[in-house]
Amino acid sequence: MAEIFDPASSLPEDIRLIRHTISEFVRREIVPAETLALKQDLRELPAEVVKQLQPRARKAGFWYFDTPEALGGAGLPTLAFVVAYEAAARHAFCFPDPGCGVFGYDLPNVLQGGTQAQRDKYLRVSVDEARQWFFAISEPGGGSDPARAIQTKARRVGNRWVLSGRKMWTSRADVAQHGIVFARTGEGRAGISAFIVDMPQAGLSCRPVHVVRDHSTTELLLDDVELPLDNLLGEEGAGFALTQKWLTKSRLKVAAQSIGAAQAALEIAVDYATVRSTFGALLATRQSVQNLLVDSCMELHAARLMLWDAAMRDERGEDARQVASMAKLYCSERAFAAADRAVQVLGGMGLSREMPLEHWFRGLRVTRIIEGPSEVHRMLLARALLGESALDRPRAAAAATSAAHTQ
Repeated sequence: MAEIFDPASSLPEDIRLIRHTISEFVRREIVPAETLALKQDLRELPAEVVKQLQPRARKAGFWYFDTPEALGGAGLPTLAFVVAYEAAARHAFCFPDPGCGVFGYDLPNVLQGGTQAQRDKYLRVSVDEARQWFFAISEPGGGSDPARAIQTKARRVGNRWVLSGRKMWTSRADVAQHGIVFARTGEGRAGISAFIVDMPQAGLSCRPVHVVRDHSTTELLLDDVELPLDNLLGEEGAGFALTQKWLTKSRLKVAAQSIGAAQAALEIAVDYATVRSTFGALLATRQSVQNLLVDSCMELHAARLMLWDAAMRDERGEDARQVASMAKLYCSERAFAAADRAVQVLGGMGLSREMPLEHWFRGLRVTRIIEGPSEVHRMLLARALLGESALDRPRAAAAATSAAHTQ
């Protein structure tokens, strides 16, 4: 694409170098491997290929982007992290993890809220051995409102915690070595606690739940799962507060991943339009095609700038939850629209499983639901914008109206 549309010029030189180096790594190491995998109709890189590439990513300094250097990760600040994550996601198999885990699997940052013994036990070894974690919040009754939807119970019996319940839509529980399960120890938000679970675990079973993307989620059944008291993560009843710390960075991660895939889709569509002819002329000469490509270019540029702004606020130590929510909402929706337009430009070829477009199309559809559906983000942002007036509370509304009339 034309250099004028490259946003990297506005980045600091060190972050531009990170972006360039990761892009080259993806081009040299990942793309050739997944091109072969696509020809074999695989939906991910073979495990042996991932294991071959992981040491190369570690040697290049791009191992566990978001994990502190003291624990063996790259320790990237937030802006560098989202730029790196976008660059790492510009290839076919970028969902649910760039390179299918070639760059490692960043740790759930709520683990930083654990005891020193928990951090010593789990953090460094997870990075060194590329262990995977799952995060089990959602249940059949809902996922966007955990304070009310969580019905899984945790009760203290002697020197053990005993968990019983059912979790849905949990990613990687079938392959992870560890997980964090949220269960109810009391009422309301203050009655949710988090527990570390080592896999396999007696009493815990999982089955695949196939979804639109290539990688299944899982359903977890917890039948009197017994855990040591030390497996409580943080304080009892503090599970909901832990998720609030986790959500900002995870939403920025989804936003960056979405933009990376959508940018790659746009570049394929641009290249195709400059070589494909119909009715005696290039697609690039068709105004309808031009409009599709320009709309995607504009929207991805705006989405990227919104993401960078949220990342910089987080890096400065500001409360970035609302701007991260906006970024996740806008980036996921505009990225999906860009992938849809790219499929339209390529026509039948865009639907082919030999091309990555249909893979991105399905993966990006999922990003509009995970880490909070778009509708929930809009609801929360509306409350921040409108205050009490956005809530369905007649008494509060009447009070606000009365106050307005007395001024």
